[in-house]
Amino acid sequence: MSPVALVMSGGGARGAYEVGVLSVLMPELERRGERPSIVVGTSVGAFNAAFVAANAHRPAAEALDDGTRYWNELTWTDSLEPIGASGPEPARRRLLAQLLGVRRPRIHALLDPTPLEHTLERVADFEQIARNVADGALTTVAVAATSALTGNTVVFHAGGESPEHDPVRQIDYVATRLDGTHVRASGAIPGLFPAVHVDAPERARGWYFDGGTRLNTPIKPALELGADRVVVIGLNSVAPPNEQRLAGPHRPDVFEAAAQVMQGTIIDRLVEDMRELAAENVEDGDDHKVVPYVFVAPKELNEIGAIATRVWRDRYAGVGGLIRDRNLALLGRFVAGGDDPVHGELLSFLFFSPEFARELIELGQRHARDWLADHPEIWRTGPLPG
Repeated sequence: MSPVALVMSGGGARGAYEVGVLSVLMPELERRGERPSIVVGTSVGAFNAAFVAANAHRPAAEALDDGTRYWNELTWTDSLEPIGASGPEPARRRLLAQLLGVRRPRIHALLDPTPLEHTLERVADFEQIARNVADGALTTVAVAATSALTGNTVVFHAGGESPEHDPVRQIDYVATRLDGTHVRASGAIPGLFPAVHVDAPERARGWYFDGGTRLNTPIKPALELGADRVVVIGLNSVAPPNEQRLAGPHRPDVFEAAAQVMQGTIIDRLVEDMRELAAENVEDGDDHKVVPYVFVAPKELNEIGAIATRVWRDRYAGVGGLIRDRNLALLGRFVAGGDDPVHGELLSFLFFSPEFARELIELGQRHARDWLADHPEIWRTGPLPG
């Protein structure tokens, strides 16, 4: 049986969608004898990859029941310290001191993800990941991070041979025994979260940021690590905009501008990679290697943003929202997440709300069922549907 890779994108709190998709796809792949043996993820996709890898020895349906439960119960304080607090001194004080030129330690991030380390330990047993690779339940588990020194992508992988350096995409592959630092490095969003120091192996020792800044959906590494077929879960729609006009009269604010930056760094690369894979697959001299794929992602532009906006308005707006969860209420107010789906897109990346997670899990499950209904043999080659 040809090797199957599971590829998961980055997207913060949107990662609940991935678990929803997996809860439908993984049992079906297992039933067909096609359960992925290669698992590759970036950012929150790396966290979900660690969970999948740690449970590769269990029945898929049973493992994903636990996965959906973890996401359904995830709150802000499972991932981040309260807004305005970072270590022994609030971030706002250090920011003011830096603006005034007072000599103090530099600000390394606006948010403190210290709780995430304990949450990751709870949901992913790295000793079990090593056993699953050694026992053959998986051949390779990999996570992508970005070197703070070079800006290049470094793919840390357990199992499998390291591919050669990719000079086009600027990707290096490092074989290692994966641990929590590699996964947390993959999810260290620049500016929001501090860089993470990776200690081992020695040649890759140093500081890393979120892998999504350069490689948010690691399809190419999955193929380089030996996959002949890929299951790709995206956290953004690849549908083209319906708008026919070249520009509009609305003046965008800073948050809409940030959403455009994310569009360029995350979504456009996914669109390009998937269309290249779907339309041409892999060209090798006179040979044409077809790579069958499964691709599940939101179907409409700003689909997840619309859900985030509605959930925030219903649950976290007003005084009641502040009482329910001060951090989520303040976050939504700061990014104007309740205004419209565009602002909701930005909110959704840090919207660690159980209500939001439940809706994303259900959306992912629905989209996975739609793929299976449209593809009875599960695999597709050629252009993307629609």
